[in-house]
Amino acid sequence: MEKATEQKGRLIIVSNRMPMTVGIEDGTMKTGPSAGGLVSALVAFLERRKAQGVELSEHKWIGWPGNSIAPEYHDLVTSQLRQMGECEPVFIEEQLMDQFYLGFCNKTIWPLFHYFPVLTVYEESMWEVYEQVNRHFCEVVAAQVRPGDVVWIHDYHFMLLPAMLRQRCPEISIGFFLHIPFPAYEIFRMLPRKWASGIVEGLLGADVIGFHTVDYVRHFLTSVLRLTGNQHQIGRLMVQGREVQVDAFPIGIDFERYHGTACLGKVRKEADTIRRKLVQQKAILSVDRLDYTKGIAKRLRAYELFLERHPEWHQNVILLLLVVPSRIGVDKYQDMRSEIDELVGRINGRFADIGWSPIAYLYKNLGLQALSALYSMADIALVTPLRDGMNLVAKEYVAARTQDDGVLILSEMAGAARELPEALIVNPNSREEMADAILQALTMPEAEQVTRIRAMRESVKKYDVHRWGKIFLHALEERSALQQVTGEKLLTASGIERLVSQFDLSKRRALFFDYDGTLVPLARSPELATPEGGLKDLLRSLASDPRNDITIISGRQREFLQTHLGDIRLSLVAEHGAWMRRRGGIWRKRVFPDHSWKTRIMPMLEFYVERLPGSFLEEKECSIAWHYRQSDAESADFMAQELKFELNNLLFQTNMEVLEGNKVLEVRAKTANKGAAVLAVLDDAAYDFILAAGDDATDEDMFQALPKEAATIRVGIRPTSAHYLVARQQDIGDLLWKLTELSRK
Repeated sequence: MEKATEQKGRLIIVSNRMPMTVGIEDGTMKTGPSAGGLVSALVAFLERRKAQGVELSEHKWIGWPGNSIAPEYHDLVTSQLRQMGECEPVFIEEQLMDQFYLGFCNKTIWPLFHYFPVLTVYEESMWEVYEQVNRHFCEVVAAQVRPGDVVWIHDYHFMLLPAMLRQRCPEISIGFFLHIPFPAYEIFRMLPRKWASGIVEGLLGADVIGFHTVDYVRHFLTSVLRLTGNQHQIGRLMVQGREVQVDAFPIGIDFERYHGTACLGKVRKEADTIRRKLVQQKAILSVDRLDYTKGIAKRLRAYELFLERHPEWHQNVILLLLVVPSRIGVDKYQDMRSEIDELVGRINGRFADIGWSPIAYLYKNLGLQALSALYSMADIALVTPLRDGMNLVAKEYVAARTQDDGVLILSEMAGAARELPEALIVNPNSREEMADAILQALTMPEAEQVTRIRAMRESVKKYDVHRWGKIFLHALEERSALQQVTGEKLLTASGIERLVSQFDLSKRRALFFDYDGTLVPLARSPELATPEGGLKDLLRSLASDPRNDITIISGRQREFLQTHLGDIRLSLVAEHGAWMRRRGGIWRKRVFPDHSWKTRIMPMLEFYVERLPGSFLEEKECSIAWHYRQSDAESADFMAQELKFELNNLLFQTNMEVLEGNKVLEVRAKTANKGAAVLAVLDDAAYDFILAAGDDATDEDMFQALPKEAATIRVGIRPTSAHYLVARQQDIGDLLWKLTELSRK
């Protein structure tokens, strides 16, 4: 994992908030620490890297200073922040920031991504402000980056920024990490299509896009497929000539910080003091920001149900409810506080007895040591958000359990549930489940507690915030290296001129061209992809030069090739090499497979045609193709993978194979491949110039079979054995025109 440290340049962190909050008092700059899990995690990660002296430890943090700063103080603040450390402020006027942060970010994205569509506001003006602030950040970041820098953008505030920055600075490495959930497409599509497409395309500007869980990765990839038609290969997407990686990188905590703090003598003393006040009562701890996603009210109602069902626990249990103030100026949050206050009052009033209240309620922010004391003494942590990207409170509680006891009750809607299966996992919408889990936790044998907490602590310790950051940057480094290799293969203008010059100087030339996607654009239906008059004229002109031997090598049937290209003096190869027609000759069969396989697989293929509207079969003599280009993208992607699996199982240990092309699955004889076909052509003569172009996986056989000195070109930017890459099918047409012009001389 240390490979990531070999990169040169700086790490540029971009987030809504800087690690410090800045204000102006009496003309003097004042600073204080910024709150929030994102800032805490990144600060811990950066400090560790700097202490270790690793490469790329030099960094710059770009963000909003936390307050609106009058223009006359901009230079002062910028200068002093640069002197203090590696921070670059982005100044935004107060009204615009409110419209951005309290508007689109927290009235549209926050509720929708947390599955609260009823609270989501859809206002075009808020979207426009979101775009405006992202553009403003882009200007600041673009002005700061230099060659070799790596830009790491964080969270939902800046989902448009990666693409904006890519356009301004195409050569830099860009990573993006989303700290909140990415919703299922059925939720995401509730956004106006312009906004949804803008967000997806914005994120695809990054080289690596990270989420907390595999579920969020899947949701995002589905949205990409639905909105752009772009299919992924194991989380890899080709976007404008770049390979983008989408993956899960579950964030951790600074384990040593929380575990070490819990071990401090004064923290243990504080925990003991609290414990003595509780006498023999079992303590259930609830710690959350004031937010509707946390499900605090539902949690209280579940605790109330527990007390109703289990009077034997009255006076023997207490809920320590710590609510951290959040978004104080927002009416919705004030309403939530009022609801919590009323529930606490009602439950205490209903069940309290002399010397005992079932809930101890604090509405305040506690420091690390005070919070660690609560973690250390609490018998149970009740962490039941209605939806949460990860939830670090659960991990903090586990890290602070130094005595190998304690029980974690955790919502299945939190990303942390995927990493901490030893917790008691509950549905936060079920009072009954939560009430039952409380009883189970209170009565859990100590030995079981030890087993569970040790397993969770080991996981939290191993996958801490430092490992999270290191793995993400390593993935970004790998993408950067791949892009560099890909860039080296791109057929530039000078490369084209070099090929043209070699062509001009040669005396005998062999030219191999795939058909669909290479000579003609891909069409929704194969019969629509016919050669236009201009293409036929070019091929006819090239073929008229006796120095040129041209072969069209395709998966198409021989009838199609004969009809559309048979009048030109060139060679034709059909069905990937099963049939061949030499220049002006007759069609000859090269492969003689046993056709009994067709009867075996045809029922299966017909079943999938029935299941997937818009799909159809193309039966050839030596192969059968299942096309799904006209079908619903998500359904087609799923069924294609399913069918491929079933076909591979069915054809195991036969002479048949399954080829996956561009929105097509084809079953063919293994002996019918383009590699064998081109070698058959090359046996006829000695050529001093060989060129081959194709766009599909089937063309890789051709590239690999040809001599090393051959010029091989793959259409589409993706991993290939070809020597060169071109981005568009039209690029082959342009090259063909240049070669034709030389042949006409």
